[in-house]
Amino acid sequence: MPGHPNELFQILKSETFLNLINSDKIKIAELNAAITLLIKCNIDFDVIFEGATTREFPEAILTIFINPNTNLDFRFRFNNCR
Repeated sequence: MPGHPNELFQILKSETFLNLINSDKIKIAELNAAITLLIKCNIDFDVIFEGATTREFPEAILTIFINPNTNLDFRFRFNNCR
């Protein structure tokens, strides 16, 4: 992870991430705000989108890379895509 390690912890404590983490379902704009924060702080991440099925809501998996051996995975379901 480039930059100072405290940057990641500050981002994770931000209102944007706390709202994401504490929600059952999110809006696309909320995920975009989180991605914007990661880009501004030059933190490596991946996003994988899995579309809706007849049984499941669409979801995204956000992986934040902390170091070569450690990453954080967040799985988010969307509430406004059907």
